[in-house]
Order: sequence, then structure tokens, then C-alpha cells
Amino acid sequence: MDREVFRVRQLPDQLDKSQTLRLISDALGLQPVTIEIYSLAHSVDPWFQSNVATLMFQDSPNVRAMLEKGTRRNVTKRHDEWYIKIDSLSYPLVMDKHFRGLTPLYDPVSHHADCIAISGLASHPFGSWQPKGGFKTFMWIRDALPRSLPNIRPIIYGYDTALQGSTSFQSIFDLSLGLIQNLAANGWSSPLCKPLVFLAHSLGGLVLKQTFVTLANKTPDAPILRSTQGVVFFGVPNSGMEQSELLSVVKGQPNSGLVSDLSLHSPYTRQLDQQFIGISALQDTLLYWGYETKESPTVAWESNGALSRTGPLKILVTPDSATRGQHTWGEVTDTIFPINEDHSSMVKFAEDDPSLKIVVGKIARILSSQQPAHVPAVGESTLQPRTIVSNSAFLQGPRPASKRSICNAILKSLRLAFEEGDQATHLDSRLDQIEKRFQNTFDWIFDRNDSKFCDWLQSDSTIFWINGKPGSGKSTLMKFISTDSRTSELLEGWKGDQIIKVAFFFHYRGTSLQKSFDGLLRSILTQLLIQSPDLCVFVEPFYDRRAVLNERWTLRGLQNAFQSIIEQNEVPLRLCMFFDALDEYDGRPEFISKLLLDLGSITPTKNKRIKLCFSSRPWDIFIKSFQHCAGFSIQDFTRDDIRDYCLGSIKEERLPSNIIETLVPSIVKRSEGVFLWVQLVIKSLARATRASPTGMSQSQCAKLLDSYPNELQDFYAEIIERIPHDHRWKTYVMLEVIVRSEHILEPLEFLCALQSSESETFTEAWSTVKKLPLGSVAPQDDAADLARDYARKYCGGLVDIISGDKGEKTLLQVFHQTVHEFVMSPRFKGLVLGNRAKITVDNGNTFLAKGHLVAAQLQFIISRDVRDFYSMKESWLYWRRYCMLSEQTVGRSMKTFIDSIPFHVDPKLISVLTLENRISVSSEHLPLAISSQLYLYILDSIKQTPDLIRQSRQPLLTYLIYRTAVLDQSVAQMARLVLENGFIIDQDPDAFILIVGSIYTGRDLADRDLEPDENPYFDIARCLIQFGQKLDVKINIRISHRPAQCTPLHISTLPLAKLLLDNGAPVNGLDSEQRTPLDWLCYYFYDYSQDQIAAEVLMGPSWRGKVGSTWGGVVDVNRRLHHSWTEAYEMMCLLVERGGRANKASAKLVEGLLGHFSRRGLETAALSKSLSLAQKSSDETPETAILGHGLLPDYKKPRPRRSRHLRDKCVVQ
Repeated sequence: MDREVFRVRQLPDQLDKSQTLRLISDALGLQPVTIEIYSLAHSVDPWFQSNVATLMFQDSPNVRAMLEKGTRRNVTKRHDEWYIKIDSLSYPLVMDKHFRGLTPLYDPVSHHADCIAISGLASHPFGSWQPKGGFKTFMWIRDALPRSLPNIRPIIYGYDTALQGSTSFQSIFDLSLGLIQNLAANGWSSPLCKPLVFLAHSLGGLVLKQTFVTLANKTPDAPILRSTQGVVFFGVPNSGMEQSELLSVVKGQPNSGLVSDLSLHSPYTRQLDQQFIGISALQDTLLYWGYETKESPTVAWESNGALSRTGPLKILVTPDSATRGQHTWGEVTDTIFPINEDHSSMVKFAEDDPSLKIVVGKIARILSSQQPAHVPAVGESTLQPRTIVSNSAFLQGPRPASKRSICNAILKSLRLAFEEGDQATHLDSRLDQIEKRFQNTFDWIFDRNDSKFCDWLQSDSTIFWINGKPGSGKSTLMKFISTDSRTSELLEGWKGDQIIKVAFFFHYRGTSLQKSFDGLLRSILTQLLIQSPDLCVFVEPFYDRRAVLNERWTLRGLQNAFQSIIEQNEVPLRLCMFFDALDEYDGRPEFISKLLLDLGSITPTKNKRIKLCFSSRPWDIFIKSFQHCAGFSIQDFTRDDIRDYCLGSIKEERLPSNIIETLVPSIVKRSEGVFLWVQLVIKSLARATRASPTGMSQSQCAKLLDSYPNELQDFYAEIIERIPHDHRWKTYVMLEVIVRSEHILEPLEFLCALQSSESETFTEAWSTVKKLPLGSVAPQDDAADLARDYARKYCGGLVDIISGDKGEKTLLQVFHQTVHEFVMSPRFKGLVLGNRAKITVDNGNTFLAKGHLVAAQLQFIISRDVRDFYSMKESWLYWRRYCMLSEQTVGRSMKTFIDSIPFHVDPKLISVLTLENRISVSSEHLPLAISSQLYLYILDSIKQTPDLIRQSRQPLLTYLIYRTAVLDQSVAQMARLVLENGFIIDQDPDAFILIVGSIYTGRDLADRDLEPDENPYFDIARCLIQFGQKLDVKINIRISHRPAQCTPLHISTLPLAKLLLDNGAPVNGLDSEQRTPLDWLCYYFYDYSQDQIAAEVLMGPSWRGKVGSTWGGVVDVNRRLHHSWTEAYEMMCLLVERGGRANKASAKLVEGLLGHFSRRGLETAALSKSLSLAQKSSDETPETAILGHGLLPDYKKPRPRRSRHLRDKCVVQ
């Protein structure tokens, strides 16, 4: 007993160690001195607050009798666990020695990060980290790590990896799914989880690597991936291990496949390693690799049939395999380190082990060198505080002449996003796609009192929630009740109150606007204004014509407009809103739940009443949010509807009624209220009947029906199993590209992706696509017919072909959201491809990238007109997007394919598609890859040609900044990669100017609510400065149509100003009119509500010879340069503290600005003293000072100063 460690779970979390000891000893009938508790920590389970302890018993007869013979009546042994009942607790304590799952070993006082240790093959989750021999009182992760790194919570993870006698057929993939589910269930699926460090030994390292690959394949920004800062690997067989003796142990057992995957030069481990390294590079994860330097005893069979470690000594995992080849490269690097032990003992550190100090240092380095990823807050506000609108927020010029024209202009602007862009649609497109109810189904919602729906329509209750299983008819029901006249009649009542009904049906397989908060707000506002134009007056203050002329409503503007409508009490508003499929909202369900609860809590008034009816699956978050609201589960009411639908479907499919109708009762019973299951069954029976030359008998139909699974996911798997193996690759590709596509696919895009899926080069892909039987007269129609045939042949009815009306496009999508979930499940690839799945890396993103590039070439040939390039440009932009997504989800670059792109074939096409003539076209692939943010492609290219970036003469940083595919923190990561590999900043002087200008204008960030230092451009600026960027560069600007120059500090935001000054920027640098940054601050902020002050940032002379061209466009300095008086005040404090002075601003002007600060409660005495104001002409007013220095447009005359009240009212918050 003194050599065994036990774990006790479900301990009361309010007890300390001594109280816990008393509780356990009393429950077990033992003296406290016979028990030693070594750790007591809070459980990682977020749903059940309790403690977890590790302890040991003194070896005594009482302990042995209690554990082995069950002498205590309150102690029950179940399998390998003991349940200890305590009268004062409502749940038993659970004691075990197996340590499966996650076990926390220490509670840090200040919790900064988590460290999770994963043990190896045939090892104990706890014991494998303890020294060999002697007493087991020390375990370094529990006892030593907290002493060295007290802010880290150590956790061990246990899983079943027994070898001898195992009945488990788990693969490494299965083990990784178990780890993912354990992490997700215990809080690591939250975006607010702590930074993570992993320790992984042997097989545990492969499980972790497969976990990364599996997560990235589904969601590249999964919280587990984003929060993982680094990994320390110990003896991980990255390219396999010696396992001949192990194979003899598992011969004939179900787990032999797992051991086979560990063999030397295994294709599985090689592919897994390539994918993991790519994904970890994209995630900026720091990796360390430990390797053993002693031979290990192998297992051998004893004469009595037992196994022992008495076999010949061998190197189980070579240094080359454990370090991914870095050991044989001969390079000095701190990413690999030796441990002078054998494979098993290399993680069994004693308390004074030198290797332990090395490992602790690696963990500390990981956490100190990595910046924690920014994560959004879960508790997003749904109804934002009202914004006080500045007069300068509107475009100067004539307004529409009437309220009607204003309303029409606003409606047009709201509809722009739906009617234009990558996937044109209309407001009711999703509603049109939902099937109408079959005959009189769903009438019960009005006829049956127990549905409570009619009562709710006539009551003051605000929320009605309809929940149901996937495929149970929720969307069809919501379409029915939102459009049926009885709903309006009951809402209006006998008084005939005018009711406004609006509806939004979330559609995860649709366009981004059909599944986003932005789309919801646009749709609701449009419907509201169409039905009640008088509400337009509450939207107009947020209608910025300058923005919407660029087809852009910001999300904040939409929120404010909607909130303005629902908060007003002037215009009568009796509103009923219908929302379908909350579970298909492309965001966190907590957010949409809170939005509905916020709307439902609005107090009714004489002029206003708001009601909400919505549907969703019964997810836990929705049950928790709406369990006390009116509503029902749809499957409780649809038995008769299912029967009628079943009979109608039999007739529609023209099946022999005398045979099939006898099966209806069984079909109805097994459906459990799921219409979709009935639809699949009837269609499957119809296909089978038609395929039989002589038809099918009743018994044959009944037998086939019995073979169909009850659950939809199992049913889909059954459909896949019935597809011939020769067709499975096409099945995999077709479903993958449809599900992965971020827009609804057109037939030509779909066919190009399918045809080029196995092509290694562009030439191969183009040759396969050219073989498609597409006519020259109507190629799109031919493509639609061909796609329809392929879907029918290879997809078993899981794909829908939506034929557009005259003039509209034909589109492809999976026929239900549950099919999307099935395809995105981790097991899908293995189910479809079988053994081929192990060597298949590419997914739908890879196929889409190839397909869109070929589609661009095909459309160019079909068009033969380079001026008509919209669809070609669209395909090219999609190509860039899916190349990047392929890297992020697969972990490998598409280097071979990209390098084969023949730029020389169609230079005009490339000129049009790549950079829209803004930047001269390069014949190199490097600038294209950088602007597309293909990080892994760049890494592979550098590996192949180390001096590639150093030798390039292209403005690589400008390509990255100006033409980047996605603006996020990865842009800074790419910039750092370019600079670290020898790029010379001086050969791209425009890059820093672009960055400063982008921060100054808020380029690409107008609708993103970011903190100033979260701006991705800010990170790039910091990176450039770290690599020697000069800070005294001159930036060409134009003020009031006059060219001028300034320094970066003149047009800096507060965070950028701090960065520049901290790195030596001159605080009193002068612009072309001898003004300092402090002068600019005084001029721009004395009275910024008085006039709109415009400035433009111009590119320097190196911008491809386009001197004088505009990059930034007209920018409202007051809105962009500083966002509040507080920030202006902080900027002045910063400049003055660093020695800033006013060179041109008059004393009276500076005093005026200080007066503004003082009236807003800001302390100015110290500022005034520090400034040592120099008196200038007392006759010069602040207004004339501004005009005299050219900061107001020439055509503007100084106007009388506005009252303080008006200025305060116009402050932009």
C-alpha cells in the first residue's frame, strides 16, 4: 500500500487539507495517521464544484481488508473504483488508482496558465512520471513544478493504453478524440480558457499531434489550439519506433493496429508530423523535443506466460525520430535536449534531477516568450449604449428632399449587401427554400389547446420557444405560423391593432448574411421600414451616406439603428418577430440567447409591445435560457403529421401502396417525430424498388426498413456504406467542397474542384477540367446538368441542386444542416475512404483552392474579354482564401501546385486578377504567396531556397500590407517571418508609411470594435520597429488640397505614439510647415465640432511611380485621429511628458484646448505649468490661428463659435 497512489474525487470544495483528511479517515474507519494527502485541488469540471485529492495509505491489515475484502458497509467497489458513501453528503466520494481523465494536482494562488501532462504507451497516468523504485511519495509534476512555477496549474491526463490482454481497438485518432472531448467538457472549448502548455511522452505526443490535426481540420481557430502556447515532447516517435517485441505482445489482439502505426518509417506518423508542424507554425506554438540516450530493455515472455522487461536492450525511439531529424542536422539549437535515461525513465525525474531543471526552464520559456492570444469576451453586449452622433458624421452636401426619399435611400443601402457581392440573394431566399407544409400538417398548433400558442399570441407574454430534434420540421412550422393569416388575426385581436411581423431564418449553409448578426439586423430593419416608414426617422441619424455609398453599414450602426427603434415610444410599434434555427447562428449561442432575453425584457407601453417566437434544437444553453418561457417540443405533437406526410410521400414517389402502406405504422413509430428520417426512408425504399428488376415484396421492404438506423447520423453513414468503393473518392470530394465552401457553390465551381481534386499541378488540373463536356453556347446550363447527374450518382441523395428561376444561378448545398454536421465530424473521412483516409491529407479547402484557380482560367476563356472580369476576379480571390484555409486546416502548403501556376501564359489575366493594376504585376510566386498569407508556402520555399527572401527585390511588405487576404494578427506573423529571413526594410520604404496611414485612417477596421492596441497594423508597426525601421521618415499628405509632409508622430493614435516615442521618435519633429505634433493636437482639437477637417495620406515616390495618387482617401481627422477628448488629453500629457512643445500654436489656442479639458473634469494645472506657455499675438483668435496655418479647407470661412452646450452634444463617444 505504501507504493500505491490513490485519487479521491467529488470531495467538498470548501474543505482544506486537514478537514479533508478527517472526512476521509472517518468515512473509511481509519486513523488519520494512516493516510497522507499529498495534493488537494479544485476539480477542472466547470459544472460540478468539488475537490480532487491524491493520497497514500500506510500498509496495514485494516486498509487491505477495507479495499480488497469490502469490510466497510459504506464502501462499494465497482470495477476499478471505490464509492464511499457519507451521510452528510448528497453524493459519494469516488476513489481510484487508474487516474483516467484529467486530474489537477495543485491550485495556484494566482492562476496564469495550465500545464497538462499526457503519458505514453502502456504507462500509468500518474506513476509514469514518478522515479523508479523506493517509496512513491514524490512526483515532480505535482511536487516540484509548483515550487518553480507557482502560477501554473499542473494537470495529468490518463487514458487506456494497456497492451497485454487488451480488448480495445482504439486508434491514435480515437485517443485524440477522447482527449478533445475531455478538454472541451472541462472548459477548454471556451475562448476565455487560460494559456496551455503540454508535456507529452511517447505515444502521448502522437495523440497530442493528432489532436491538433483533428481540431484544425474542423476549426483552425479552436480555443484549444489558440490557447496552446507550447509543448515539451519526450521520446515521441515522430517517424516511428522499434516495436517488433510489442507486435508479438499484441498479436491477434484488437489493438494491434495501434502498435502497427508506430512502426519505423510509418506513413501515418510521417504524414501526421508534417501536418502537425504546419499547424503549430501557424499557431505560433513553441516546441521542444527531448530524446533518450540509453537503450531500453524490451519485453519478453517468461516461461510461465507472463511478460517482463527482460528482453534485449534496444533504442526504442532514436534521437532522429524523437527530434524530427534535428539531431542529425548537427545544428546547435535549444529546441532539442538529451535526457540520459532509457525510454521509460526519461520522464521519471527525481527531486534533484538536472534534467528536471531543464524541463522547467523550457516551460518557463514557453510562457514568457509567447503573448497570450486575444480572445473575445463571452458576454458580448447585444443592445449597445446609444451613440451621441456628431454633425461631422454626415457627408457634406444636399440631403434627400423628403422623408420618403430618405427612407428609400436607407432601404436601398440595407439591401445592397443582400443584392450584391459574392452570392447575390434576396431577403426571402431562405424562406422560399423551406418546403411548404404537407397538406394540413401543423394545423394542430392553432387547433389544440395544449400547444398554448394561441393563448400566447393573445397574451402579454413576450417569448415563445419551439424546440425540437434535428429534422423534426421546426423550419417548416416556423414558415407556416409566420405567414398564416390566423397568426395575424390573433395578434391584432378585436381592436384591430396594426401588427408588424418580421422574420429571420438563420441558414448555416447559406451566405454569411443568412447566418450572422449583421444579416439579421439588416433584414429586420428592412422589414420594419417597409411596413412602417415612419420609423425611418429613428434610423436616419445612423445612416452615414458616405459609408453606404461604399456599400457599408457598420455593425455598430446597425445595432444603434435597431435599438433606437425598439426604445422609442413616439411611433406606435406592435411588433412580433419570428426567428428560426438559432442553432444555425454563426456565432456563440450565448450571444443570441442574451439578445432574445434582452428584447423579451423590454417593458410594454401604450404605444409599444414586442413579442418573439423562435425555434432551435434543445441545446443546453437554450434550455437554460428559455426553460421558464412559454413553448413546446415539436415532436410531442407531430405523430399524426408524420403519418400523413409518410402516406403523401409514398404517393409522390409512386410506390406500390399495397406493399408500402403496411409499413407506415412502423415508420411513424421509429421516426420519433423526425420528418427528415421519414423522407430518407421513403426515398431509400423508392430507389431500392426501382433498382430491382422484378420489384420488391412486402417482406423484402420490411427487411430493408429494419436495416435502416434510427438516428440520422447513423442513417447517413448507412447511405455512404451503400455507395460503391470505386465512387467513394468523388463522394468525399463532393461533400467536402460543398460543406467547406464559404459561399453557396455554383455548378462550374463545383465541377472544377471535383475534376482537379487529385491534380498535383495546375497543368494537370487544367487538362482534366478541359475534358468536361461543356458546350460553347450555354456552358453554365451544361455544368448544372452535369453537377445534378454527379450528385445523384455519387452522393446518395445528400446533396440538393437548387435550380434558379429565369436569370438566377443554379446552386448546390447539402440538403440539411445535419448532413453538414455529419461531413464535418472527425470520423467522416475514415468512413468514406477507409484505409485511404490515413494517407489522405487534402480536404475541401484544398480542392476548392485548385478548383477556383482553374475556374478563373476557364471563365477567362469563355469570356474572352479581359474587361468583363468580375467572375474571374471572384474566382481568384476565392483561390487565395481557400489556399490559406487549406494551410490552416491541413497543416501543409500547396507549394507544388502554386509553383506550377503559369504566370507567363496569360499575363493580361493575371494582371487583372491579382492586384487590379494597383501594384505592378510580378512574375514571381513569392509576392503572390505573401499577399495571400500563405505562411507554410513561404516556410517551404525558404527551406528549399534559404536566400529566397534576402535576394528578392520585390516590395514584399507592401504586398503583404496592401493586398493581404485577411486582416488579423497573422499579418504581423507573416511580416516577422519576412524580416527574420533577411528582407531589408530600406528596399520597401512605403511599407511603414502604409502602416501608419492604415492606423491613422482605420483602414479595413471601420466595422470592427477593437481596442487600439489590438489593431493588426499596430503589431506590424511594432515588428518593423524591432527590425530597425527609421522613425523620422516623411509622410506625404494633402491638407485642404495642398500637398504637405509630416512625421509618423503627427498622425499617430495614442498607442502608436507611445510605441514611437518609446523607440526614439523625435517628439518635436516638424512637418513641412514647421509644426510639431503638439501643434497638430492643438489645432485639431480646439473645437472639432466646428468644421470637418479633411486630410489625405499620399504614397511616397517609390510607389510604382504614381506620385500624387491617393491611397487613404478623404479622412475625417477628428473621427479617425482621436476618438475622444480623454484620448486627446492623454496624448497631450504624453507629448509634454516626453518634452513636446508647441512651435506654431498660439498661447491663446493652447489655453483654449486646456479649457476644453478642464470643463470635462480633466486636470490641467500640471499641463499648463509644464507647457510654459509662450505668449503670442493677443489679437489672434483660435479660429484665425487654425485658418492661418492652413488646417481648414480654403473654401470654409470661420463661423461663430458654437455654444458649449452644442459642442458637448456633438461629441463622438
